[in-house]
Amino acid sequence: CGKSLEAPPSCEVVEAGAGKKRPRGASGIADRAEGAAHEGGAMAPGLRKKAQQQVEKRKAILRFLRRQLLNEGRGESCRATESRSVEAAAALERLIRATIEHGTNNSVLLVGAPGSGKKEVLQQVLDRLLEEFNEGGKSATVGVVRLSGLLHSDECGAMREIARQVCATWGLSFLKSASFSTNLRFLREILSELDKGDKTVIFVLDCLDLYTSKQKQGLLYNLLDALQGSQTQAAVVGVSNRHDCVELMEKRARSRFSYRKVVMAAPPAEEGMRVLKDLLCVPEGAPRGLFEGGEADRFNEEVAAMLASAEARAVLDRFFKCNATIHAVEQLVLGLICSMDSAARGSEGETDSGDGSGSGLTLSMLKACCGSMSVTTFMKQALQMPILDLILLVAMQRLEMKGKKSYNFHHIYEEYQQMLAMNATRLANLSFGQEAALESYSRLLDQKFLMLTDTRRYVQQEFRLASLLMMGIDLEETISRHPNCPEVLRQWLFRKNVHTR
Repeated sequence: CGKSLEAPPSCEVVEAGAGKKRPRGASGIADRAEGAAHEGGAMAPGLRKKAQQQVEKRKAILRFLRRQLLNEGRGESCRATESRSVEAAAALERLIRATIEHGTNNSVLLVGAPGSGKKEVLQQVLDRLLEEFNEGGKSATVGVVRLSGLLHSDECGAMREIARQVCATWGLSFLKSASFSTNLRFLREILSELDKGDKTVIFVLDCLDLYTSKQKQGLLYNLLDALQGSQTQAAVVGVSNRHDCVELMEKRARSRFSYRKVVMAAPPAEEGMRVLKDLLCVPEGAPRGLFEGGEADRFNEEVAAMLASAEARAVLDRFFKCNATIHAVEQLVLGLICSMDSAARGSEGETDSGDGSGSGLTLSMLKACCGSMSVTTFMKQALQMPILDLILLVAMQRLEMKGKKSYNFHHIYEEYQQMLAMNATRLANLSFGQEAALESYSRLLDQKFLMLTDTRRYVQQEFRLASLLMMGIDLEETISRHPNCPEVLRQWLFRKNVHTR
């Protein structure tokens, strides 16, 4: 990306006797060096050295931004002041504080899309409460027990982990060989003793949906049942990506859950733009050496000007509408920093009088980085699909454009037959029988491109209703990039005369 930046024809200099063209630097340093060389060459080495120093400063700025992004987690601090995070943190803190101060046992579900900041908000709330209620050198007033559905899926192991963390918090002896029933009895007894001393236990269950998807949910039942007693002072905070997590619980566990939810909304595109600008600009607290000569200020102005342009905003708006989470923004920033660093190294190697202007942020860098990150898992699989699978995906997309949210195999095959009828002469080599299409349909189901909405098992698969999981924008991008996709299939997907039946 860095080497794709070209100067306009009016800014080209022809080297005498060589016939080679070299782009002039934006700051005019290369021009002055060239003129000085023709006049006598006395000033050319000094100007060349000054230009190289500017390139080194630009590379130092990029190294600082990369190091700060990777080591200091500045993305979380940029997002800490968001209004939606503040509101969610306030609601969650209010519930947990009621348990600590008034002994009101609560259970709450913290739910949101992946990357929306659930764990960060929860950690901020817990840090504030632990700092406020726990005094150094004394027994803890508030203790936190953390479980994960990925690590502690076994109920016996999860109960052992609870006992271990409780013993570590309050300085008790832990017995590794204790059975499930022994640890359960210990949990009930220790909760009763802690309640007598006005001490609170906060249970954090990460990936709660993995616990609720089991047939036997003894761990959830025992934890929630312990909250029902008057001799317990505890709170249960579940963290999940699924909004139906509570509905998946057993009846006995669901009846003991308080049905409180704190929802973390997905970040909007404007938030992604703001965080991107904050991460790409040199902050005020940077080392003073970066601001010598105003190089950092010039770099920030270049970044701000590029991000404010209409072309860049169009590219970033489409990217952030699909994914504006902090993980996506950090990956995009890292890719842009690497592209600018490659451009700086290339300009240093190609010209002796590079001024660092070629290492700035360009529109081609934004397009390349956003395009490489926009390739989803569905797109990676679809780019290697045979033509028949693509035809069925396009047929399903056209059915959704007509207003159908669910359809079976025969609906899809009928849409495919209508496409053949419209282009009978041009699609002679794309005609497939029903058996081959049914085999392709089963393959799409196995690859999770489709989700069956009809749960009746006694109905044959070809008659059961399904819906497409792949987004329309991903399918359009796949059709545009697929190396063997026929042109008529692209036209069929992008046809505008699709009417509702």
